[in-house]
Amino acid sequence: MPPKIRKLIADLERAGFVNRGGKGDHRNFVHPDVARPVTIAGRLRR
Repeated sequence: MPPKIRKLIADLERAGFVNRGGKGDHRNFVHPDVARPVTIAGRLRR
């Protein structure tokens, strides 16, 4: 089973990525040492 969205986001933030927002249920994470943003598509259920 793939990891949950919350876990992916927590792992990215622990690695130094910053959430730059996104459109709809997409989130774009950037890091100063990575050339391209990482996009996570998925809805957080609350």
